[in-house]
Amino acid sequence: MAMILLQNLLIQVDEQLDRVSQEKNLLLIHNLKRIRKLLQGKYHGNPMHIAVIISNCLREERRILAAASMPVQGPLEKSLQNSVVSERQRNVEHKVSAIKNSAQMTDQDVKYLEDLQEEFDFRYKTIQSLEQSDKNSALIKQEMLALQAMLNTLDYKRKVSDMFCHL
Repeated sequence: MAMILLQNLLIQVDEQLDRVSQEKNLLLIHNLKRIRKLLQGKYHGNPMHIAVIISNCLREERRILAAASMPVQGPLEKSLQNSVVSERQRNVEHKVSAIKNSAQMTDQDVKYLEDLQEEFDFRYKTIQSLEQSDKNSALIKQEMLALQAMLNTLDYKRKVSDMFCHL
C-alpha cells in the first residue's frame, strides 16, 4: 500500500511539473525535479518510511486543528484560572514562549538562507552555461553583477546568523 501511495505522490509531482513547465517557471521546475529525485532516491526502497512521516505530520495537524477549535473560556473561568496560576509560572511560560519564538525565527532564517543559496546556485549554474557561449554579452555581465551582490548579501546574512547563533 505504501508503494502505491508513493507512486501516487510521484504522479502528483509529475503533474505539477507538467503544469509548471508550461508556465516556464524555471526555479519551480528545478525544485520540483529535485523533490521528485529526492522522493525516488530516498524512499523508493522503503516507502513505509515516508508513509510514517506523512502519517505523523497529519496526526500533528489534526492535533493542532483540534486545539485551535477548542471553545474560548469565558471571563469568569479566565479570572479563576489566572488567580490560580502563580507569578513564577507565568514568568517561566513567558520565557519558554520567547525561546520558542526565537527558535522559530532562527528556523525561518535558516530556511530563507537555504532558499537564497539554492536560488544563487541555480542562477550561477545557468549563467555559467550561457557564459561559455557568449562571454561578452551585456546581459551576462549584468547577471554576474547581480549574482555577486546576491553572494555578498548571502555571506553577510550567514555571518549575522552565525553571530546570533553563538550568543
